[in-house]
Amino acid sequence: MTRPPSPKWRNLGFTAAAGAGLGSFLFWAGYWFTVVLRGNLHGPDFFSFYSAAKLYVLRGGAAVYDLALQRQMQIDVTMQPPDRFIVLPYFHPPYYTLLIAPLGYLSYRQAYIAMALFNLILAAALVVLLVRSSLRIHGRAAAVAAALIAGFFPLFVTVLQGQSDLVVLVPLAAAYIAWSRGRHGWAGIFSALALAKPQLLLLIPVLFVARRAWRALAGFAGVVAALGVVSLVGFGITPVIGYLNEVGAWAIGGSLPAGGQVVYTDTAVYSLRNILQALPGGGTAALVILLLLLALVALSLSWRPDKPRLDFALAIAASLVLSPHQNLHDLALLVIPGFALADLALDGSLRWPRAAALTLVVAYAAINLTLATSLWSAAFGAFAVAAFLTLERLSVRPDPIPVGEFKWRGPRPRRVIVLPAYRAAKTLVEVVGEIPAGHADRILLVDDASADATVSVATALRLDVIRHKQNLGYGGNQKTCYRQALEMGADVVVMLHPDGQYDPAIIPNLCRVIENGEADIVLGSRWLGLDPARAGMPWWKMIGNRFLTAVENRVLGLNLSEYHTGYRAYSRQFLEAIPFLENSNDFVFDTQVLIQAATFGFRIGEVPAIGKYHEDASSVNFQTSTVYGLKTLAALATYVAHRAGFRCPWLTPVSNADKQPLAVGQVAHHSNVQ
Repeated sequence: MTRPPSPKWRNLGFTAAAGAGLGSFLFWAGYWFTVVLRGNLHGPDFFSFYSAAKLYVLRGGAAVYDLALQRQMQIDVTMQPPDRFIVLPYFHPPYYTLLIAPLGYLSYRQAYIAMALFNLILAAALVVLLVRSSLRIHGRAAAVAAALIAGFFPLFVTVLQGQSDLVVLVPLAAAYIAWSRGRHGWAGIFSALALAKPQLLLLIPVLFVARRAWRALAGFAGVVAALGVVSLVGFGITPVIGYLNEVGAWAIGGSLPAGGQVVYTDTAVYSLRNILQALPGGGTAALVILLLLLALVALSLSWRPDKPRLDFALAIAASLVLSPHQNLHDLALLVIPGFALADLALDGSLRWPRAAALTLVVAYAAINLTLATSLWSAAFGAFAVAAFLTLERLSVRPDPIPVGEFKWRGPRPRRVIVLPAYRAAKTLVEVVGEIPAGHADRILLVDDASADATVSVATALRLDVIRHKQNLGYGGNQKTCYRQALEMGADVVVMLHPDGQYDPAIIPNLCRVIENGEADIVLGSRWLGLDPARAGMPWWKMIGNRFLTAVENRVLGLNLSEYHTGYRAYSRQFLEAIPFLENSNDFVFDTQVLIQAATFGFRIGEVPAIGKYHEDASSVNFQTSTVYGLKTLAALATYVAHRAGFRCPWLTPVSNADKQPLAVGQVAHHSNVQ
């Protein structure tokens, strides 16, 4: 978990958010009353909705999607000259037309005011829903929700234009709440009720499929089917088929002939699709890029099912970006992703909470300043939110590799020697034979899917053996080692490489330092014993070791002779405290453990050790060592960022990763030889 901002700055942020929301609301309300309601109402898009309602009332459902009749009715409603009027096609679903049909019985001005009041009621309902969904205290959540809603220009445009985005937003917010609480069936039902603009919610069904939320999918399909029946009853089959054909042509081509008289062309650049049309290849290039982005988002949604709020927010934001058509008011749907990011950031549930706040500020500013800059800034704002959500979603930590089924039923061991093995058949007998007699209560070997006879040799030596079904890497091997050693009841865990690189004779010294209470972790340092050069350490390893050790001492504020030894002993208290399952599965695991020790304030001790260098002693070549060195520097940079406030899971003491272990049968085979 990431620590939330300090109360002082958090409360200041809430106050600023509430003030911004109130100020924006008063400004837009004043503009609406003085400019719009006192004008002739020729500008708002509402004339298209009103014309559709009027056509349904006067001529029935068959006339609603006739483009020529739409054009004539819109001219009559707005009283514009026919030669200067460009039709705004009405493409909302038939059931939405049934919802607004009563407006056709009112005058144009009365209907506009009624729709505006209805939208304001929906905006208030949206605030209530978001506040109820919040992870934070409701008063703070209300400030954030009010700021996001009242101060967001696309929502004002929705009310100004008499658009249907709030009719979409309210059930979508209900779906967001249901999904975050695990009520998938209701999430599907509410999502389908938000389909007044289906082109804006393309990824909601994809989310249900990616999460295998079949109840959500069933609820979604059931409501869509019910709305289809209502549409057929209210319109008849011919208008419904005509609606589907026209919407498909508009979504793919972006233009439609209006009754043979006016060609309507979608020239707005609020959507990413319209921007991509300018690339070489035009529509084909746009389609390919959008499909690739869709695949990336679908992969992100299927990554891990542990952040439902983030999942739903990403599905909404990415749907907007990948939509075949959108307008500025459609970006009002970003209220839900924006609120989700703010809520999760304040709760400490995001990996990069400050980056989330910066993204929201930049994205919302870009969208709110659209008219002062260019239409491209709105598309940029939507893309920024979707991109950050995707990165945040993909940045979740990898699945832990714990062990839970292998129960030790013998006497409680005190010292457990763990051997993280990979192709160690040639050296294993010698290494085990050199372990001092009586100084190891149990010896556990974890084989990382070796292709040689490592497991057979270990079994013949009567060791406890776990064999991974697939290669998990050096760090992944250690995760299994330590989980199993703790499960066996070890007080002290010694890691000894079975490749013969380290002398087993110093095991008593390693254990004694911990058992005497002198340290929580003890390193077998090659720089306190025989000169590593005389022992045969390659020159490039010596240079890298000295450089990295100097940097680590400087950054961590320690004075160790060596950080990069694989010969270590750990106390039970230490292994139970650090979130080692959050660490990397490769060689940098060892570095991360020492950084964790420094971060959490554990004591680190050292004893002299001698390294052995021969053909079978180590599989780490020059290239691997170089990569390891770079990853070590990256781990130190992560530590520095963590100290600066950008929290990192593997440097956060509280971790649930090792509290809910997977069954060992899912990751390994095991045997216990008495």
